[in-house]
Amino acid sequence: MALRDGSKQTLDRPLVRVQPSLMRTIVTAFCGLLALPAAARGQAPAWTDLWRVAEGTLARPAALADGPTGVFWNPAATLSSRGPAFAIDVYQTPDVVNVSSVLLGATLGLGRRAAVGLLAGRASVGDLDRTSTSPIVDGAEIPVYAQFAGAAAGGRVGPFEGGVAALFHDARLDALDDGGVTLDVGVRLRPIRGLALGAATHLGAPVATSGAASEFLAGVEYDLPIAPVLGLASRLQLRYGFTTRERGSADHIGSVGLLMAERLLIDVGAQWAGGYGAGSWQPVLGVAFQAGPFRVGIARGSGASEIGATYRITLGVNRTP
Repeated sequence: MALRDGSKQTLDRPLVRVQPSLMRTIVTAFCGLLALPAAARGQAPAWTDLWRVAEGTLARPAALADGPTGVFWNPAATLSSRGPAFAIDVYQTPDVVNVSSVLLGATLGLGRRAAVGLLAGRASVGDLDRTSTSPIVDGAEIPVYAQFAGAAAGGRVGPFEGGVAALFHDARLDALDDGGVTLDVGVRLRPIRGLALGAATHLGAPVATSGAASEFLAGVEYDLPIAPVLGLASRLQLRYGFTTRERGSADHIGSVGLLMAERLLIDVGAQWAGGYGAGSWQPVLGVAFQAGPFRVGIARGSGASEIGATYRITLGVNRTP
């Protein structure tokens, strides 16, 4: 089974095979989503920053994330598999930061054109002790966490994929309780063979308040065959993506992936973290391997403001028919 699932053949079909009127509708919908940063950006709840640490380990642009846990970044990833699939991502930072996160995702393909999924996750900061006038711990540990659970659904029309995710959030920042239901939408499009585009809203303000998106994700990837590497058929993946946030801050990612024998994927990239201080370029590395229906991956990001490294381990099962 390949690192890219069976939906690849459907996604690779050129736009010219879609009726002209439908093609115009698809392109218009994609461009409309690209306009959302100006129209739908809202004030980010404080707890959304906990998930920025996890995003720092993604070598592929978040808008192009795939698999069951990729639905968290782009709901269109619900369509990554035609059969049942499950994945877990675990993130950990050094003790000086002590942010740990976990993402759980499960998706089920409903034929070739639809899929549904379930998501859950939690990010927290540990060992925050309350003190008064001395370093001596005074009282219980300070609770800082954000957790969620919800569902997603997606549909495919020709080379266009769209999805929507509804998530219920519960967050605690010391004495402050926050949360609510958020709605995110995402699209993926393959207009020509090898070219992939993605865009999504992410972690908006709860629907009960403004409902506006606090983050907007977009990315592009070009996949091209190259000469065999170590005797194995290989492809090179060139990528660029960005994440915009309120107050005009933005993160950028540029990366290169080497896919060998449809089994081994090696990623090397650099991220510009523009939301902290003056911003800086930070390296990100990743390796993923597929063995039958099982997938294992590990990645390393430089963490927020280069304070230690953030590591991600991914375990997945994909029973594509």
